[in-house]
Amino acid sequence: MNKVYFIAPLLLLVVFSGFYTVHHNGLKAREAARIAKVEADRQAKLDAEQAARKAAMADAIAAAEQRKKDKAAKEARDKLDKEARQAAIDVRDKAYREQEKLSRQLEKLKKDVEVEQAALAKLGASRQEAAAEKAFQEAFVTKAQANVKALQALLVTLNTPPPAPAPAAK
Repeated sequence: MNKVYFIAPLLLLVVFSGFYTVHHNGLKAREAARIAKVEADRQAKLDAEQAARKAAMADAIAAAEQRKKDKAAKEARDKLDKEARQAAIDVRDKAYREQEKLSRQLEKLKKDVEVEQAALAKLGASRQEAAAEKAFQEAFVTKAQANVKALQALLVTLNTPPPAPAPAAK
């Protein structure tokens, strides 16, 4: 029985060693696979982060370039808008100055028209006076000619000797 006490634990130790070796070799392989997987995941994560950083930097550079282009385009548009606005203001001011000039010219012409109308009214009045004077002169001349004829007839009658008395008829 002493042999059983010695052989059974030895046999169990050999069986245990076999299981332990198989399990331990599998464990080392699994542990190595797990470590390799973790390392591969970490490396993949680092590679992904590196790629993401590169993509982000490329996007940032592209965005900065786009912002520069947009800023330049906006400045160009603003410059064109300012020039157009200034041109419109210049046109408006020129039109206002022209309007003021024409307004002053219109006022001057209105005053000139009033002066000329007053002169025309004076000329019309003097013309009427001249027409009245002419009518008066014509009437006076015709009366004077009639008076001259009457006076000539009177002179003729006064200068003609009276007719001799007619012999008395017996």
